[in-house]
Amino acid sequence: MKIRRASKTRFYPTVKQQLKHKQHFNNTRYVYNYYLDLKTKQYKETKKSYSFKETAKDLTNHKKEKPWLNNSSRQAYTNKLKDLDTAFKNFFKKKAKYPKFKSKHHKQSYRISYPFFKIKPEGIWIIKIGLICCNLNLPKQIKPLSITISKDTLNRYYISCSYETEISEPIIDATKPIVGCDYGLRTFMTTWNGINEAKIQHPLPYKKSEKRLKRLSRRLSRRKKGSRRRRTAKHSLAILHAKIASLRNDFLHKLSSRMVRENQAIIIEDLNTKGIITRWGKKASDQGWAEFIRQLTYKGTWYGCNIIKTPRFYPSSKTCSNCGVINDGLTLKDRSWTCPVCSVDHDRDVNAACNIFNYGRADRKLRTGTGGLVETLVEPSRQKEAEPLSLCFV
Repeated sequence: MKIRRASKTRFYPTVKQQLKHKQHFNNTRYVYNYYLDLKTKQYKETKKSYSFKETAKDLTNHKKEKPWLNNSSRQAYTNKLKDLDTAFKNFFKKKAKYPKFKSKHHKQSYRISYPFFKIKPEGIWIIKIGLICCNLNLPKQIKPLSITISKDTLNRYYISCSYETEISEPIIDATKPIVGCDYGLRTFMTTWNGINEAKIQHPLPYKKSEKRLKRLSRRLSRRKKGSRRRRTAKHSLAILHAKIASLRNDFLHKLSSRMVRENQAIIIEDLNTKGIITRWGKKASDQGWAEFIRQLTYKGTWYGCNIIKTPRFYPSSKTCSNCGVINDGLTLKDRSWTCPVCSVDHDRDVNAACNIFNYGRADRKLRTGTGGLVETLVEPSRQKEAEPLSLCFV
């Protein structure tokens, strides 16, 4: 099975290379913003927009007016124009908002496609840049597709190589347990594998650093624009934001990798993450549910684990896991409730995880991570023999 992967690492360019990278960042950003403005004006006048071929053809003539554009690789311009065309297509398909102009104060990046770069033992050679000494740990038999050079707000340089490789078809291990997962705001996730429950706590890096964030933001707002002290305050704030993002990504990657390797199937909720964030704000965005679901999806393809989603309006919290009656009077404030029919006491999150687990067990047409069909995941008698899920490692 052929899949696409990417390997990313940090590198330390020389002073001359930093100037070349800066030139590429500035030139590609200019091209993106110039044609975004051009396409916007044309659409307002004629209700039509330039295509990728038209912008690429116009760029050739535009280079004659701006000779300094020839100092950067034309492949970087081509990829920026492709990104702009994709952004407009996603907007018209209502998958994304209208494209915004690129800012020099945010993250910078450009992409070079193969064969305008070469992979060597000591690093990667890029046209008009030279040899970048880095250690990407790439497999031997790969088909390189592109590389992306990026720089964050802390002036850290990263290189990412995208490649195509062949892996063996993952096999679903029927001896591994199934787990149902219920997301929450008080705990990141509550799991149920048919035997044991586990409540996984989120480190909540933004909440723990919120006071310091406010203090550094106030300090930045008091500094005079263009001053040295303002640059220092801005750098301190960027360091804290980078730390928060790193802590959240580390938690999500470790948890998703462990769950995919330990289970044959994971049943999760089909969340409307945008709607939840709109209602609950930073408390919900700090959880990182959308990124966690994305990681589970592609890692399930690699390691042979079913990722099943329940319907969006499936009443997992309101349904009694013992008798199946639906309690319509349940509110968000009720963290526990008693079934009016069978008189069983339920913890809200554990009951929801149990119902999600039962939904996945009842479905007979579950898809594997590679897109194939499998039979029933595990029979009830075999599920009792499965080992309990242990995820409390944070």
